[in-house]
Amino acid sequence: MSAPSEQGKALYGIVPAVYRNRDTGDLERYLQGCGVLLDQVYATLVQRLADAFPDNPEAGAEGCQEWLLPYFADLLDVRLVSPSLRGRREEIANAIAWRQGKGTLRVVEQIAEAIAQLEVVVQEGWQRVARTPRLNRPQLPASVYGYAGDCPDHPPPTAARHPALPAATVDFRCRSGAVAAASANAAARQSTVDRDTHTWRQSSLHGAPCSPDSYEDVSPRTVDFRRGDWRRGHYHPRRVLLYSVPSAGLFPPEAPGVLWSDPPSAAFADAIEVIVDEAAGRTTFRNRSLDTERFQPVRIRRVVRLGQEDDGVGPADAHTWRFEGLILENTVQLDSGRIELERCAARKVEVHSIDASEPVIAARGCVFRELQAARGLSRLEYCTVLGQTLSETLEASDCIFLGPLRKDHTGSEPPSGGCLRYSALPPAQSAGGLRLAEGTLTREAPVFTSAAFGERGCAVLHPAAPRSIAAGAEDGGEMGAYHDDHISLLREAVVDKLRDYLPVGLEAIVIPDPRLLDMPG
Repeated sequence: MSAPSEQGKALYGIVPAVYRNRDTGDLERYLQGCGVLLDQVYATLVQRLADAFPDNPEAGAEGCQEWLLPYFADLLDVRLVSPSLRGRREEIANAIAWRQGKGTLRVVEQIAEAIAQLEVVVQEGWQRVARTPRLNRPQLPASVYGYAGDCPDHPPPTAARHPALPAATVDFRCRSGAVAAASANAAARQSTVDRDTHTWRQSSLHGAPCSPDSYEDVSPRTVDFRRGDWRRGHYHPRRVLLYSVPSAGLFPPEAPGVLWSDPPSAAFADAIEVIVDEAAGRTTFRNRSLDTERFQPVRIRRVVRLGQEDDGVGPADAHTWRFEGLILENTVQLDSGRIELERCAARKVEVHSIDASEPVIAARGCVFRELQAARGLSRLEYCTVLGQTLSETLEASDCIFLGPLRKDHTGSEPPSGGCLRYSALPPAQSAGGLRLAEGTLTREAPVFTSAAFGERGCAVLHPAAPRSIAAGAEDGGEMGAYHDDHISLLREAVVDKLRDYLPVGLEAIVIPDPRLLDMPG
């Protein structure tokens, strides 16, 4: 039965009470039918209004349809580069403001944060190059650099340590780094990391850096003529350095946790929606924040046992359990039925059902430490498996496998059937019964921010990852669990976009910096 029409309820509400009291239901049903049409007209008008504004809508509001964005971009002469819908909307909405501030550090930071949702600290390469002091150059007061007086109190106020004086060597008597600062400080900067806002400034500009090659390092260097990338070629007058916070992936530090229980506890129900469809034989555990702007995975603790059988093996069609947007910190074990996972992280999924024609494990956009379906079919799309994959039959596309692919517990034979395409395999992995699309596969080793399950950045591709993986998916995106998040493509989009907003010859470099996670203030 369809949901009642909002317009139908409004129509019925304005009917005089005498007619509502005499109504046996026919009048209400008639007005509900009229309301369905009015609902459609109203929705069309709302969408028509929203289509006039290409920027990101407020929470709960309608947004411009995606197919209209290229027309807005053509109208404003905007070159869209972001792979994400939110980023493309920001490019159009800020096109005029960015042009007005073209070439400024403020616009550089705004572009990185709008297109790729990256929190960055920007440094100009020419300020990192050692240069000879000029006697006729005016010297700014020390207060501009965050100090209370004309010279810093610590180290002692000597002319050689004035922060406005260029220096070619560091002073090992004091250390340089980021410190907390008051918002009123002239040198204060604000950065938001993991939704916490930090107010900080750089101290002791001439001191020895506590964390070399991080955002806290402002020491002067000789010119580096090598081609710039995430780890070298930074110290050059034609470089702009963007130190960025490494992506947390599916393991943000603030992810809430609940205990697995049957029936679900109140805390469980507050964070996870349980949808039971008896007719289809399906139960869905869905993160309530999954499709919102502030999506946060929810951690489920304790072992999850479903479809338990006395002999350990049951029918595959008994029931289907689906998990969406969750972190399963312990083993998930099914003796019967099937399991589906979307945008999840699971330590170990173990299914004992027998079915080699239809998947007993189906996953998309997931991270696994270990996967096991020794007598069934596993179907994976955009997944990363950090350990062993054990499956009688395996079908996988755009996946990354760090561990071996095996058929059963007792031997090292690969799966007896299935196919692999656009995926990364261990170098020594044999085909066995698998059909391998060799032209689309790679044997190069991936490079992750972390390969430890449960750590921040687990299975997130590092900029050092080979291009065969970072751009090896069928659509040119990255392989693995974060394909739909476009983490690698977003970094490249920022560099590409900044070519239009930096002076000719300047090159932007995005540098992941773990030190930003320990920012003071």
